[in-house]
Amino acid sequence: MVLDDHIAIGEGTKAILKAELNCHADVFTDPYLALQQLTKAPYDVYLVDFNLPDTDGLEFIEKIINIHPEAIAIIYTGYNIERYITDLLEKGVCGFVSKSDSRKQLIDTINYALEEKIIMPLSLIKQLNSNFSKTEKSTRLTEREQKILDLVKDGLPNKTIAMELSLSQRTIEKNLTSIFSKLNVETRAEAAIKWIKQIS
Repeated sequence: MVLDDHIAIGEGTKAILKAELNCHADVFTDPYLALQQLTKAPYDVYLVDFNLPDTDGLEFIEKIINIHPEAIAIIYTGYNIERYITDLLEKGVCGFVSKSDSRKQLIDTINYALEEKIIMPLSLIKQLNSNFSKTEKSTRLTEREQKILDLVKDGLPNKTIAMELSLSQRTIEKNLTSIFSKLNVETRAEAAIKWIKQIS
């Protein structure tokens, strides 16, 4: 399946696929009609434009996966999608190819996806690494938070922890709120258990 709101691009892509892969390809410009067809019979590969009328490639691919969980969905776009890279991968996208790429790059991307491999532009890899680094940084415990957890696991109350670290009790409470969020817990006991597991 080729889904693109520009019929000329869709038909041009279809011609390339038939010539290079000797495969059958259907072109759709309307996401709704494409989904209707998908409920009748699944495709081996889905080439999906990112910008679509009344929806986007991310939402459409999510619908594809719901209907066809094993779908091989590839984003085929002329737009910059770097800021969406994490969401696209989470939704199950199997590849990315630009409309300005060569025929070889298009075919290679499809063939790799069929082998459960992915070709990704270096710019997207850098963006993905940047997103990961930001997430890791936002969830990393500070030195003060680690000291607080050491005292929490020893069963000390906030007032005593504040005195031990020469901080106000309010500061300890704020830090504990941050700790709970980073560790995805709701109580001191849960935080202590997770911290013990991390340092053991």
